[in-house]
Amino acid sequence: MIGIQSILAATDFSTDARHGAERAAMICATTGISRGVLLHVLESSWLDTLKHFVSLSTEVEQSMVGQASRSLDELSAAIRKLTGFTFESQVCVGKVLDTILDLSAGFDLLALGARGKHPLRDFAIGTTAERLLRQTRKPILVVKGKAATAYRRVLVAVDFSPHSHTALAYSYAIAPQSEMYLAHVYEVPFQKEMLHAGVAEEIIHECRVKARYQADTEMRRFIEESGADTSHLHRSIEHGSHVPTKLRDKAIAIDADLVIVGKHGKSLTEHLLLGSVTL
Repeated sequence: MIGIQSILAATDFSTDARHGAERAAMICATTGISRGVLLHVLESSWLDTLKHFVSLSTEVEQSMVGQASRSLDELSAAIRKLTGFTFESQVCVGKVLDTILDLSAGFDLLALGARGKHPLRDFAIGTTAERLLRQTRKPILVVKGKAATAYRRVLVAVDFSPHSHTALAYSYAIAPQSEMYLAHVYEVPFQKEMLHAGVAEEIIHECRVKARYQADTEMRRFIEESGADTSHLHRSIEHGSHVPTKLRDKAIAIDADLVIVGKHGKSLTEHLLLGSVTL
């Protein structure tokens, strides 16, 4: 059974980052997580550039760190008033991505906003969330919107790999009271090739029926092996050639609050991950 005892919430003081920190605090408050740290990283390359052009003194640099610490404390206080959970505050100087990666190793979950303060830079090199997703196996909660309530409906993408079991376990750790929707998208092997080769539709249809039956069988086995509480568990099996699109449509259809995807499973579904958890 997976348990989450600590969350690191990284912020650049953007609106999305605040939403991510608020959501992390709400999860801590509602699930009894004992430790949450609110982190801000002052980019060392930016400070080095200032030193080069304006002879930035040590006192000024310390003043900037102090101002960041005060801003972080103010944010933590506002989040405590909203959620009832108190973050520890931590300010570091270093490379943002490397620092977050290093510190997150000591936590069970990393939370951050989908977008940062600099949309042009994000467009050019990718958001911090996107870059972290490519570089770490750490479970990441990527938040797009304000946390108004606890999670109510969670969509878990499953391909029946061990990573899907991990994804389902995290869904219960993060949102134990929510309705869980297991979604699997299956394809017919070599369907495109058969169509191009002029294979009769009756044969292709028979292949679809067999593929659907196999997916049903694997879904039943997956649920049994997981030992999940089936009273709030729903399953969805759909045919499709583009998994991310199908899962996105399903998330919209059920009005999912959270989408959880096993990052290292069989299907590459990272396209969904702005606003979800990747494991």
